[in-house]
Amino acid sequence: MILVLVFFSLLISLPPVDDFLDSRMVGKAFFQNFFLIASGMLMAHKTEIFPFKDNPERASGLIIFSFIFLFWSIPRSIDLSEIHWWIDQLNHLSMFAGGFILLRSLKGLPTVAKGVYGILFSSMLTATAMVYRWKKVILCSTYTLEDQHLYGKVLLIFGIALYTSVILWIIFGWSRR
Repeated sequence: MILVLVFFSLLISLPPVDDFLDSRMVGKAFFQNFFLIASGMLMAHKTEIFPFKDNPERASGLIIFSFIFLFWSIPRSIDLSEIHWWIDQLNHLSMFAGGFILLRSLKGLPTVAKGVYGILFSSMLTATAMVYRWKKVILCSTYTLEDQHLYGKVLLIFGIALYTSVILWIIFGWSRR
């Protein structure tokens, strides 16, 4: 299973698949990034390496993951990853590592902390999506305004779906107690 994860993570990070995904902002900043985050989370689930022992480590992990995600959402970071191959590969590696850190951080945290982080992260996604969706100027110079708006629309749908899922999890998951 681990070899399959590594294979698919490398597959979407190298030409020609990487070039295809990088040709559209939705492919690069949404599908590729979230696939790598999910792969990192799956790797953390399937292995026991680098466990976080206490809540301060877990909280720090959530901060690190949020920083990684926010950094690669900045238009200049997206542009630089399109200009320089090594920065694009750093993006892929950090998203994979971020997913790994995210799952390690969430395991063992109190349910309330997971709910609060879910609401904060989905709100951050939604706010980022709104900027990309409705801004009338090009933020990423390597993509068109239409690409930027499509990315914002897809991210907005995902952010609202994640926000709704977290709220439903809080309502129905916590009400059983």
